[in-house]
Amino acid sequence: MATTPQMPETSLRLLRAISPALSAPAEALLLVTANTEPGTNPEDLGQRLADAVVHLPAPAVAAIGTGEVPADIREHARKLAERQGMADGAADLVMYFVRLWLRPGPELPAHAIEIAIACRDLWEERLRGVGGSGLTQVTCLPATSPEAWFRGALRCTSLATTANAPAGLIPDAV
Repeated sequence: MATTPQMPETSLRLLRAISPALSAPAEALLLVTANTEPGTNPEDLGQRLADAVVHLPAPAVAAIGTGEVPADIREHARKLAERQGMADGAADLVMYFVRLWLRPGPELPAHAIEIAIACRDLWEERLRGVGGSGLTQVTCLPATSPEAWFRGALRCTSLATTANAPAGLIPDAV
């Protein structure tokens, strides 16, 4: 009969010591732009985006601020939309500042780009054209500068947080 090799006691202690760190909540700062149908309420859509993160492949909670799209980005989007034959394509462009906490795992590691892709895919699947959300397209990028992200977030006009979020993900110091 074959026997299973035993892990040395020091390895077991080390594994126990680092395992809480491996499952500790991670944080991601994301910049999201959403194209919406005319008349969509940006705050309502922000709440729907926040509530949807519970469906990520890792436990997650989000705080999402609705921000103003800078004039240069709005103008660039307008010109691009006109070239593509969508005259009002930039009229309903909304910017969101997303602060996401999650418990990373094999399905969703704590890498900002992978988190941004997972959020975008989730929102496209669950909200795009569904149930009056008003979402027609969404882009999601990790913030390149936390300082710039926080400066932008200070100008948010509303804040949505995940309803029915898993407990223990938001640090006490927030």
